[in-house]
Amino acid sequence: LPLLPNSNSTVRESFVRDKVILPPLPHFKVSVFKSTGFKPKAWTVKVPNGNQKRESVVCYCAKCGSTSLDSELYRILFGKPWPYSDWPWVQNLDSKRWKGLITQTTKWKNFEQSPSFAVVRDPKERLLSAFRSKVRCQSNNLADRKRLVPQLLKLAGLSKESASKPLDGPGLCLNETIYLQALFMIHEKELQGRLDAHFLPQHLNCFLNVPPSKWSIVTTIGSAKAICDLELVVLGKSKGESCSFAKAHATNSTFIEYSAKDNRASAHVKPQTLSTIDEARLDAITREEYSIFGSYLD
Repeated sequence: LPLLPNSNSTVRESFVRDKVILPPLPHFKVSVFKSTGFKPKAWTVKVPNGNQKRESVVCYCAKCGSTSLDSELYRILFGKPWPYSDWPWVQNLDSKRWKGLITQTTKWKNFEQSPSFAVVRDPKERLLSAFRSKVRCQSNNLADRKRLVPQLLKLAGLSKESASKPLDGPGLCLNETIYLQALFMIHEKELQGRLDAHFLPQHLNCFLNVPPSKWSIVTTIGSAKAICDLELVVLGKSKGESCSFAKAHATNSTFIEYSAKDNRASAHVKPQTLSTIDEARLDAITREEYSIFGSYLD
């Protein structure tokens, strides 16, 4: 099959052919990325335990249910729901509202000496969720869209004419085709390490310094025992009650409902069909993540 060129069209692309062949993406040099001084957003939790403190490490990516996880972590540590309705938000783990119990993890040498908990998400589902909430033309997060769309276009080397003008606010927005084209071009240039946290490949955050196999627990927010696993790592014990999240942080057209009964997560999303070229690009940019996390997904 012939190679189909990238297109700067602002309308969704459609093709007659059943398959699309894209150029292979270059192998991303993680060692070079580490040398930039990037610090993964992992957090060390210190809980009083008699005269000592129990120390653990927790980490989860943006668009992995982080808001729900932060809220649950607060309940575990303080025995009550997050009581505030203003900034700093629950996601600001380094704010004074966390009473100094949480600090960003900077030392990885003796990582395996402490219990650890990490959350991952299906890579394709995560990137499409980021599209819906952050850059599409019907996004409800106008501030993030205004900031993130120009960043994606610049990294990809696409002109502003590639984007669309939203009807609901200032700035620019993207459709699925241009969004996935931009991500593919960024990966082609080996610039994925400069992506915003919502688009950054998961293995370049929590697992940059320590592979999944070295973490005590790697799970998804849809696991039937996700909350109990988090309690066990942070406190050293779990009540064994209400172990699954009733629901995750819902965004726009997506409502993710978690059922402990069938021990898996099911995402109820409005019908969404990607074009052949869009599917090929999404396959390409998530292939490495699936090779790393496939066995950890629900």
